[in-house]
Amino acid sequence: MKIGIIGLPSSGKTTIFNALTRGRADTGIFGAPRSTNIGVAHVPDDRVDTLTDIFNSKKKIYAEVTYVDIPGSSSGDMFAGEAMAHLQQVDAILHVARAFEDASVPHTDGTVDYKRDIEKVAFDILFADITLIEQRIERINANIKALKASDRDEAVKNIKTLKQLQIDLEDGVAFRDRALDSSQKRAISDTFTLSSLPLLFAVNIGESDIVNTVPLEKELDELLTGKSTGAAIICGSLEAELVDMPLEEENEMRSGLDAGESGLWRMIKLSYRVLGLSSFLTVGEDETRAWTITNGTLAPKAAGVIHSDIERGFIRAETVTYADFIDCGTMAEARNRGLFRQEGRDYVVQDGDIVNFLFSV
Repeated sequence: MKIGIIGLPSSGKTTIFNALTRGRADTGIFGAPRSTNIGVAHVPDDRVDTLTDIFNSKKKIYAEVTYVDIPGSSSGDMFAGEAMAHLQQVDAILHVARAFEDASVPHTDGTVDYKRDIEKVAFDILFADITLIEQRIERINANIKALKASDRDEAVKNIKTLKQLQIDLEDGVAFRDRALDSSQKRAISDTFTLSSLPLLFAVNIGESDIVNTVPLEKELDELLTGKSTGAAIICGSLEAELVDMPLEEENEMRSGLDAGESGLWRMIKLSYRVLGLSSFLTVGEDETRAWTITNGTLAPKAAGVIHSDIERGFIRAETVTYADFIDCGTMAEARNRGLFRQEGRDYVVQDGDIVNFLFSV
């Protein structure tokens, strides 16, 4: 999974990127740096920790999320040039919206208003798609006279469909918030649309706001109602400070600040939920590992996440749920209780399944 991080200058997005990936990217002073940063975050998973101990695995490997920190820019040109090239390669967008006050780092608009910034960037995403569709219509018109009659009729239909999609975008309807019919899908099949990407929000608060986030949570719920998006509240400066601490010290500091669960963990869980992702597990003496799949993935496709040969030669999947295994204590006991199952090609792998794939190539 790859997520592109965007945000206005001085929103704290690179601070959050550094906390997520344990990176050291330059955060800039009065605005964002111009370089693109790429880093990997490990997905915390207590199941991996527990299974590693039980099987005495030599290696412990968590699922991973790749984050791309895209240089901040003023509204209007955030999705131009290199930024757009990077966004074409991601699975989702994470917009960091500033909600903290800091007189030493003024907001580019003079005042801090996270709702204004969210709406502004959402508008820019729609406008980018409007522009892309305009360009698509121009390309079709430029070549339409050279087409044979049947292809010309199809091109005219596509133009009509594209113009209607353009009107819908102008009315604020993102591609992610609508179901496209076959003609609409065909009309934009070779056009990258930014508003089709899942959109996540990280509202970056100050440390003084940590103790009472309930009003902010209610505002976010109202703001995002009916949208296929999600938001998490995070204090980027605190998370960046805590990320390198030993776990015991981190927990003590969170408790002292009444900070609750890690904001980074909330962000990662939000990403999984909005993108419809889950993890299955493989275990053994060599390694215990979590693998990321899309919800609804069939067993052969899940096997292919490990290696294409396993998918190609798939025979069956031996599986037990994590909860059942922990209850049984051993694989032998899980077999005795009939909880260690043999599943075929039509089995949908579930979050937390411990799986051993049998294959032949």
